[in-house]
Amino acid sequence: MTVIDMYRDFREQFPRLSGKADARHIKVWDSINDETAFCWFESLAGAINDQMTTGPQTTELTSVFSYFAGQYSTGDEDVNRCIDASFVENLFWEVPKGSAITAWALLPKPMQQLYINFHGHAPDLK
Repeated sequence: MTVIDMYRDFREQFPRLSGKADARHIKVWDSINDETAFCWFESLAGAINDQMTTGPQTTELTSVFSYFAGQYSTGDEDVNRCIDASFVENLFWEVPKGSAITAWALLPKPMQQLYINFHGHAPDLK
């Protein structure tokens, strides 16, 4: 699966969350298209951060995080770089202390490690 394939597949499987990511993405990129697919996953992380701030919906987050864990374990270098750099690195950004506790626990260990590898530590959960 390519990054474009993952982008299209995710949008099909998670239309509600994709719509929220689209709204954020349009503010930065002015449009939604395949050419900005890699960057769109940063917008998706932002939409998830918004959700964490208002209280995580554990069923949806579990499904989303499982989706990306599966893609990461089978993906090629481009897919893995997209998941790592565009999605995981941007999770928990400006999420208030304590609001991310449930979401962090739902994030699969390999993805937690990607986050820690980039940031040097887990998000502040206290």
